[in-house]
Amino acid sequence: MTKDREQTEKKILEAVGKIVESNGFEAVGVNAVAAESGVSKVLIYRYFGSIDQLLAKYVEQNDFWLNYQFENIPSGDVKSFATGIFREYVNLLRNTPSLRRLYRWELTSQHPSIAILRQKREETALKIIETVCKASGEEFDHVAGISTLITASISYLCILAENCGVYNSLQIDSESGWEKIIETIDFMFNKLIK
Repeated sequence: MTKDREQTEKKILEAVGKIVESNGFEAVGVNAVAAESGVSKVLIYRYFGSIDQLLAKYVEQNDFWLNYQFENIPSGDVKSFATGIFREYVNLLRNTPSLRRLYRWELTSQHPSIAILRQKREETALKIIETVCKASGEEFDHVAGISTLITASISYLCILAENCGVYNSLQIDSESGWEKIIETIDFMFNKLIK
């Protein structure tokens, strides 16, 4: 890929991000992307093929789980590894409006890129869960179950915090509220992993 093409693709993807942050995924269309990026519609189609493929590329680059990289867990550090993943997830999701919009869009859309996203996310999750199980000796179903509940809770609460400040007496729109939630995640993994 040439340097010019690389820069143009980056410009197009940044334009998608701006549109998503301002108006949501539903507002992403070739006309909007062309206007925001200053790149012709012809070039957008040439580089990405279709608006669906452009959205799929944007999602692939911005989803937490698709981009999470991990090595083997250092010996005896399973709890820190597991809770560290969720701390990173909370921080990124709370500080990235476009990622929250992605999750909101995913819940309400049948867009083709979502099926691909879910499949890739599932593959990453299974690798992480299997790694935690192997290092801790815990049963797969227990680790998968608690991970599912925590991930879904974090996603829901981060999205909800945009319009609701308190949930079950916790200030989900503040650092102190999220610190309590993270402490609870630590507590749950301390109970699960001996």
